[in-house]
Amino acid sequence: MKKLLALSVAALALTFAVPQALSAADDAATIKKNMVERKPKIDALKKAGTIGENKAGKLEVMKDKDGKEVKIEDADKKIVDAENKDRTTIYTAIAKKEGSTVDKVAELRAKQIRSKAAEGDYIQNEDGKWVKAPKPAAAEKKDEKK
Repeated sequence: MKKLLALSVAALALTFAVPQALSAADDAATIKKNMVERKPKIDALKKAGTIGENKAGKLEVMKDKDGKEVKIEDADKKIVDAENKDRTTIYTAIAKKEGSTVDKVAELRAKQIRSKAAEGDYIQNEDGKWVKAPKPAAAEKKDEKK
């Protein structure tokens, strides 16, 4: 069951092919299109350290040393909120299809996101600690060969 669920989450990351479980307003093609359009801005916000990927498979505005959210433009906050809404819709569809829970699907997706995070992006570990993503192992091996 876990293996099947993990495969389903992996397929989600590539295809978003869950239209049977989504409403007409939130169909898979629309969600995929919206997510693709948001990706450059999300990547820029990650690179700037404004947002990170949390352990629940969602984007989160980072906090300063006093625990307050860092300053983010309203338009950027709307992008983050829309992305999280779409992710929740997808996680819900997969959970329903696989007989799992939304939390389990989101947790598996968060692991995938962490494993592929760009160097320096903020990611939240399973224990809740925020860290900067390290250089990917494949990139380190390439550097060693030079």
